[in-house]
Amino acid sequence: MNSKYVLAAAAVLAGSVAMPAQAAIGFAGTVLGYFNSGQGPFPGPYGGTFPGSFPVPVSTSVVLNGPTNPADFLSLPQGSFVTVGFTDETVIDGVGNDIFISEVGASGERADIFVSRNGINFVFLGTALDSSTTAFDLASIGWTGAVTAVKIVGLDNFGGSPGFDVDFIQVLPGSIGEVPEPASWAMLIAGFGMVGAMQRRRVARAA
Repeated sequence: MNSKYVLAAAAVLAGSVAMPAQAAIGFAGTVLGYFNSGQGPFPGPYGGTFPGSFPVPVSTSVVLNGPTNPADFLSLPQGSFVTVGFTDETVIDGVGNDIFISEVGASGERADIFVSRNGINFVFLGTALDSSTTAFDLASIGWTGAVTAVKIVGLDNFGGSPGFDVDFIQVLPGSIGEVPEPASWAMLIAGFGMVGAMQRRRVARAA
């Protein structure tokens, strides 16, 4: 095999592995699960916009991505929960606080927050407060490795849209692990494809 093609493929591979993910604020990207306890005014999921209309039926996907104005939210009455995951980043214990849970309204609502490595076994991280963004440090529970899922469990039925009103789930740049970018994987595949094509061409010429 021509050495220049081997070197080209090696350069593509090295660039793909070494290239860090773009540093940016991360947000939950997928809903992994939802449970309705039946403690709300009607079957969930429900929530609304703040300021705006509530309680009204909503999709659980309103908790995904970043903040909106007015804020779209999902209400979690006592015993109800939503579990979210991160599709564009991995969540790790960085310097300082790592995970941020935003709630709208000011009626004394609370929610317990749990984290998981595998989406099956969850560890209690802390309790989120109302009308603010509550910050959590994974180091406070001695967390190691990556977080694959965050579960938010409503603790009460307070407020005009009863329950904890989840706006968004956020992760700061220092708590985002490196992940292969789609462009990097595409370059890697193209590099190996190029090497394979050149090798087949050399074999055909030799034959």
